[in-house]
Amino acid sequence: MLALTATLLFSTALLNTKPELVFADVHIGRHGPYRFMVDTGAQTSLIDEKLAAELGLKSTYPVEVVTQHTIRSLPALRLDNLRVGHVTLPETEIVCHDLSIARRLDPGVMGVLGFNALSAMNFSLSPASGRLELSPKRPSGTAVPFQRVEGRIAIPARMDAETLSLILDSGSTHVVLFRTPVAMKSTRPISSTFGTLEGARTVVPTTWTAEMSFADQLRLGTLPAAIVQRPGTQADGLLPASVFKKIYVDQEKQELVLVR
Repeated sequence: MLALTATLLFSTALLNTKPELVFADVHIGRHGPYRFMVDTGAQTSLIDEKLAAELGLKSTYPVEVVTQHTIRSLPALRLDNLRVGHVTLPETEIVCHDLSIARRLDPGVMGVLGFNALSAMNFSLSPASGRLELSPKRPSGTAVPFQRVEGRIAIPARMDAETLSLILDSGSTHVVLFRTPVAMKSTRPISSTFGTLEGARTVVPTTWTAEMSFADQLRLGTLPAAIVQRPGTQADGLLPASVFKKIYVDQEKQELVLVR
């Protein structure tokens, strides 16, 4: 099963800030470029089902895709002709999906580049400019070791006496926690609406995080966070890339370099 964690969060209270997402112009063979949202929180990549039909792409097998509300079998195929700029991506599994909900964030979105498309190379994300760079130079910043959790990048975040394993998610608009950490128990939550790419919407508690630290050097103050119960997951939540100015992913050293 593959997890798709790209989230859309709507609220009139805490979660009403403009999302800072990352995009890439992707060529598919001789066609394109097409605007793809970069989602490091998703294990797999997506292509709009109508675009796949226009390009004559034929699915060759089904995959089970897990979201917060559903487990669905969707058509998939493998492509070895995806290109970003002058860089050809490794052969990548891509799932045909209706992306009409994602186009509420950006009307030009025709696909999603999940972590599976990027897992073999170094890359950087610059959320403020919405930019993805492949094989860039390593910047100066705070180096934080990462682990692979459920096929994605997860980094340790210290919150008071507790260490949380948070998946780096460039497709999430806000912090999402799968449980309430001890340091946040006394903060009174309010209700917000949580939505996913398959269109489901659920009212969830929203509150403020306690201060988080990374590698004992970098600290984040309080941030709005949705509490979305997800039993059985190995991670404690999602950390949006947009809380940093730049993120460099060093695959060889298994480190993130975080720039505030």
